[in-house]
Amino acid sequence: MSSIRNALRQVRLGHHEKEFDVLVNYLDGVTCVANLMRSDHDRFSVYRNAIEVLYETICDPLVSEQWRYYCLDHVYKPLLKAERYAKSESDRIALARIKIDMQILVPHFL
Repeated sequence: MSSIRNALRQVRLGHHEKEFDVLVNYLDGVTCVANLMRSDHDRFSVYRNAIEVLYETICDPLVSEQWRYYCLDHVYKPLLKAERYAKSESDRIALARIKIDMQILVPHFL
């Protein structure tokens, strides 16, 4: 679990912007954790957290532009998986809000 937290920190702050496998490893770790969850709502929460981390990184002007674009290129992975596990109305609404925010805000930051 600490390795996932470490990868999350590296992704969020863009410490290893030349090593793109950090992001891929983080997303693989998120999938492993989600697969350990019993309920669809818990899986949805894991993927939603990953989406929010990537979204915050994309919108952070202190992170290099190259790293932000790389995160933008990979945000679809947890997004698609979250859609699969969004069973309740509140989960679908939360996901819709994230998508709307991304459609509105992301073009202004890049």
